[in-house]
Amino acid sequence: MAQYRYKAMDSNGNFITDFMEADSQGEVFAAVKAKNLIVVEVKESKSFLGMELSFSSSLKKRNDKGKVKGKELAIFCRQLATLVNAGVNVLDALEDVSGMGQNAYFSNVLLKVCEEVKGGKDLSESLIAYPKIFNNAFVSMIRVGEKSGQLARVLKDLAAYTESAVKLKAKIKSAASYPIFVGSFFVIVFFGIVFVLIPKFEDMFASFGADLPAPTRFVMGMSHFFVDKAPFIILFLAILFVIFKILTKKPEGKRKWHQFFFKIPIFGPIYTKIIFARFFQTLSTLVQAGVDLITSIEIATTTLNNTYVINILDAIRNQIIAGEQFSECMDKYILFPKMIVRMTAVGEKSGQLQEMFIKITDYYTEEVDATVASLSSIVEPILIIFLGFIVGVAVIALYLPIFNMANAMMGGM
Repeated sequence: MAQYRYKAMDSNGNFITDFMEADSQGEVFAAVKAKNLIVVEVKESKSFLGMELSFSSSLKKRNDKGKVKGKELAIFCRQLATLVNAGVNVLDALEDVSGMGQNAYFSNVLLKVCEEVKGGKDLSESLIAYPKIFNNAFVSMIRVGEKSGQLARVLKDLAAYTESAVKLKAKIKSAASYPIFVGSFFVIVFFGIVFVLIPKFEDMFASFGADLPAPTRFVMGMSHFFVDKAPFIILFLAILFVIFKILTKKPEGKRKWHQFFFKIPIFGPIYTKIIFARFFQTLSTLVQAGVDLITSIEIATTTLNNTYVINILDAIRNQIIAGEQFSECMDKYILFPKMIVRMTAVGEKSGQLQEMFIKITDYYTEEVDATVASLSSIVEPILIIFLGFIVGVAVIALYLPIFNMANAMMGGM
């Protein structure tokens, strides 16, 4: 067992500091919370050569550079939903959850939220101060739950939504990681051939003094070009990058660049499915929580980072405010597949728009799963063929003079 020094706050706002022997910090958290105290800081005290060293897991110290992962937020939502659904009041549930996590920054934020709730603020009001952790959709759902008196149900839906969002993000990373890995490997191989392999063979051929075949001269000429012009190539690429950044900073340039994402071969359809899965996932969750359609569209739009799509959704929202149907508005834009338009129209006529949004979300989530699973089988042959072609040309061109010299030597014997 180790000795820990803890600092806690009682119900009157007074701070208490004491020592406790325990097997872990978690055990100290649990023991202190059992005394109806809010844990502020826990330090493990150890001695080395007669000097005491303190290893702090301070929750009170503010760390504005902290980060909360999506998985941590999903766990928090599930824990809070479980406690509130069991009848625990929000403040007690927050205090309990704040001591369960391993992220000191997140625990510190939750403690501050506890203090604000204790001071009379609503939970939604307290969460607004941390937009990097709790986005608009999150706060809006909490606010609806508080106003409707169904916070437990909304928290449960929010937990499911957050977990789904984390899974979707993981799928997006999975979709991008394989092509990036293979592409990086291709670049490394290309530079290895151009800057290392070909120059070594050139030195060897020069010592022989033999005439080189046309393919070999061509490959060596390409190598000379990249090696000799490398500074100019780098400068040219840097200028192109600066021009690209300047153009894409302008609203129209950024919109056209984001629109281009949907036209990229192989990856365009995947990107489209991911956009729809993310948007309708948020939209269905908000509508299910009781948020009106116009507000739901506005909030769900903020979860996207594609200017082209955002502009279209903003226009659609304004058209709905003017009295048009959601399905009619979507049908004006080529971005939305006919299936989405038809399903939304059926939901509007039947009064089951929420259920249709859920079905659209499920469909595109499954589509993302299937596409990501088959991505390697689509991309791998293309990259391997391209890489094999480059390597094959280089190998044939470099070994052709050796074969010619070997044949000449055998013919002279």
